[in-house]
Amino acid sequence: MKYPKTLNVKVENIFGDQDVQITLYSGLTIFVGTNASGKTQTLKKIRDIMRNEVGSNKVRYLSSNRIGNMEQYRSKTNQYNYTTDDYTLGDQATKRARLQIETASGDFFAMDERKDVFIKVSERLSVLFNRNIFIRWDAGQMKVFFGKTDSEQEYSVAAEASGLVNVISILAALFDEVVEVLLIDEPEVSLHPQLQSYLLREMKSAAKRYNKTIIISTHSAEMIELNSASELCNFVFFRKDSLPKQISPDTPELNSVKLKEFLLRMSLIYSEGFFAKKVMLIEGSSDMILCRYLCNRLNLKLDVAGSQIIPVEGKGQFPVITKLFRLIGKEVCVLTDLDGFTDDNNIVNLFAVLPEAIQIANDYGNRDLQSMIRDIKTKIDELVQSQKENMVMIYNQHPYWVNRDPEADDDKIIRRALIAQLFTVSADELATWPDPHEWTSLKKRITVLFDILEKLGCFILRRGAVESYYAFSPNTTFNGKPSAAANEVSYWEDKSNEQIYAQFSDIVRSLQFAALDKTVDESFAVKKELLSELALILGILPQVSTEKELLSCIKQAKGSAESLFDYRIINDSKRLGVEISLKSEIIDVDGFPFKAFVGDNVNILIDERIQSHSSEESQ
Repeated sequence: MKYPKTLNVKVENIFGDQDVQITLYSGLTIFVGTNASGKTQTLKKIRDIMRNEVGSNKVRYLSSNRIGNMEQYRSKTNQYNYTTDDYTLGDQATKRARLQIETASGDFFAMDERKDVFIKVSERLSVLFNRNIFIRWDAGQMKVFFGKTDSEQEYSVAAEASGLVNVISILAALFDEVVEVLLIDEPEVSLHPQLQSYLLREMKSAAKRYNKTIIISTHSAEMIELNSASELCNFVFFRKDSLPKQISPDTPELNSVKLKEFLLRMSLIYSEGFFAKKVMLIEGSSDMILCRYLCNRLNLKLDVAGSQIIPVEGKGQFPVITKLFRLIGKEVCVLTDLDGFTDDNNIVNLFAVLPEAIQIANDYGNRDLQSMIRDIKTKIDELVQSQKENMVMIYNQHPYWVNRDPEADDDKIIRRALIAQLFTVSADELATWPDPHEWTSLKKRITVLFDILEKLGCFILRRGAVESYYAFSPNTTFNGKPSAAANEVSYWEDKSNEQIYAQFSDIVRSLQFAALDKTVDESFAVKKELLSELALILGILPQVSTEKELLSCIKQAKGSAESLFDYRIINDSKRLGVEISLKSEIIDVDGFPFKAFVGDNVNILIDERIQSHSSEESQ
């Protein structure tokens, strides 16, 4: 196949009547994205297109469930007795349709038909897994057995590990020269990371050596390997509720030296950002340690939200990496030290130019965000220059000054330190500064600006760097950052969540922005279930005498085997009613037990009594 090749795909049940345009720039194209974003459906549509173009006998599609009906012999799936030795892959008619079969069975048939494919797969199987493979026909049915290379004992393929079966299936499809177009849904299924990397290398080799067109859909960061910026074009990025995005080779950002450096040192954590809906860029290891602790301690659900925290090792990387992730359709938020704001506008301009920035600035009474930033920066410079001689004892206490580079410009460091102190000292201390009204006014203006930037996803550490927020570890040094962060985290283990919120509010807000904004609330489902029963119970209560009769009526009306609730008939001050208790110990709701009486408004009663469980863990 000649590249680039552009495909226009209709995936109606995912993207409606919009065309999905996918361009194949090389022999290997990789779909990445969240679950239910349309990867598998698009892959299947491309399968159909390719069958029409090159012929159905040259296209192979491998489902993510490559074990297929073998699972019946691996797990008990019905009431009948059978053994793994009974498992067969099919007869000669099944073998003739092997390219249409979307499970591993088709690839075992290929190994039976093609001795060269069998040899290539079996040799790798021997080296990788210490296994021999045997294909035999028994009463017109094909059976596959395995044996360890140092043993004569054999066992059925149905008893083998699913990961090994997956590896065999993919390798056989890669080596099968009949297959010109190979589509694989989740090749990483049941494989440990090193085997995933191995398969990726084999796929790249097969695409080049056998001129195969390979398209895969994956959730694995091990399937992300970039040796040059141009290889980004081979990825198609899916996300829910929008068309997939793909970078064109002529995109100017691909020529950025910083981007090339970033891609070459991409570790697993950066690769995982390609699968995220939203990425949160932070500066380094100390920030990562503290952010992870706060997420776990405060139960901030970044993972459920599809968000990924990525340390970029220096704020100079923020612009190019932000542009990269936006190019592939990711939302980006940034947590930067204060000097990311005081020194220049490279970071804040990434957000000031967003379409929604003007409206937000207007809501706060400003024409646009960029002019607001410019005016505030001018005021900062004027005030620092006019007052710095009188404020030596204020700025020289901040780590920005204590740890300054001797070669750095003093005015730059003073500006950083004074603005950081502005957000560190108390209102009473601020009142003792020279010209306190000017500084107080400036603080209010900067606060408004930072609030606007936070709505856009730009979070600035107002006190300086993350170390400036430490309460236990020294906050006046930047040496030994990871160990200091680890010590700080340990200090907060026996403190309350309220204390943590107060100390790290600037950081927590950034994590809340990146986290799932919806909380898990089981109370609604419990209320709905209770409403379906309690109105009935109170209606029939005067005609029944026992709890068993109540439960029998519920079962008759709902058809459910067992109620989620216990009901105890009560007579309180001549008022007939029930006391309701929740049977389950795993549902997180408050309000049980409570009483309900004949004549009560059930909707109001249940709504008032049943609430989502409130605890520090669920905040």
